[in-house]
Amino acid sequence: MRIVSIRKKDDENVIIKLDDSQQLIISVDTLFKSGLKKDDEISEDRYTLLIESNISYHIKKKALSYLARRAHTEKELLIKLKTKSYNENLIKSVIKELRNLSFINDREFAVQFVSEKSQRNKWGKLKIKSALISKGINHKIIDEVLSAAGLEELELNRINELVIKKYSILKKRETDEKKIIRKLISFLVGRGYNYELASNAVRKIIKTDFIDS
Repeated sequence: MRIVSIRKKDDENVIIKLDDSQQLIISVDTLFKSGLKKDDEISEDRYTLLIESNISYHIKKKALSYLARRAHTEKELLIKLKTKSYNENLIKSVIKELRNLSFINDREFAVQFVSEKSQRNKWGKLKIKSALISKGINHKIIDEVLSAAGLEELELNRINELVIKKYSILKKRETDEKKIIRKLISFLVGRGYNYELASNAVRKIIKTDFIDS
């Protein structure tokens, strides 16, 4: 196949007309990287590669649009891009490229996620770990990041604050001490705190409250 003409379609794409009456629409970026020009011969293999390169360009463009909104893990990007019916192998190739260019970094994502969820949302270690696993982050990375964050000490300081705040709400509408204890423990476990830690904190604060009253 020989290129008969190359003309602009819009700001991002060009139309390549071939001597067998075929027309190929590709991005300006893809054309530039290919080095193709009028009267060049294109083999079937190069034609296929050109199409794949153009698809990869659009995958990358879509991926970058997602990343511009917020950080994503590799798994999150893979799932989102697959919903657009792109070829999975091409998606993985683009993700690898973005990782090498530092647009994606699961470790940095995990560090930021742990900081945000522990500080702003007051999540416990177990809930944070579960969320990171669901986002496809490697277990080794998760364990290393959680260990470095020192959440155990933070949880000890924070759990009393959470119990006191929740308890002050519950005791206004609930008089059964056992029910209050169950609800408080359930609340803390739902936030990702260890059951034993939650139970001890709840019973200690409620016991102190009843003694003071």
